Amino acid sequence: MMSEELWDLLRETSEVHRLIDELRCSDLVGTTTPEQERAFLLRRAALAQRHLTQAVATGVDVQDAEADAEQTAMLLWKHDQLHDSSRGLIPAADPRWSLANVQEYVVQEAAAVTEEGER
Repeated sequence: MMSEELWDLLRETSEVHRLIDELRCSDLVGTTTPEQERAFLLRRAALAQRHLTQAVATGVDVQDAEADAEQTAMLLWKHDQLHDSSRGLIPAADPRWSLANVQEYVVQEAAAVTEEGER
């Protein structure tokens, strides 16, 4: 039997795939927006963080999960720097962010979006 966490990961993976499909369609017609890209990048980076947590807990594919979490976090961070689209307390361009703590940036941004959704 699968745990609730694994079901959540599957649901979130499905949502990320849906966002990829939406981006492909909007790219084809030239209507992709930075907000649309950001929504995908944030969901993808948050999913990679969750996958890393599971990989560490099980000891399976830890190196791949670490690399994926770092890469997806960096993509979100760079996107937010370029588009000034941070929603958390510390903007992406703030010098406190670096490659060493970019995964914490994902946590901050995911929390900010969750908080916005609860208002």
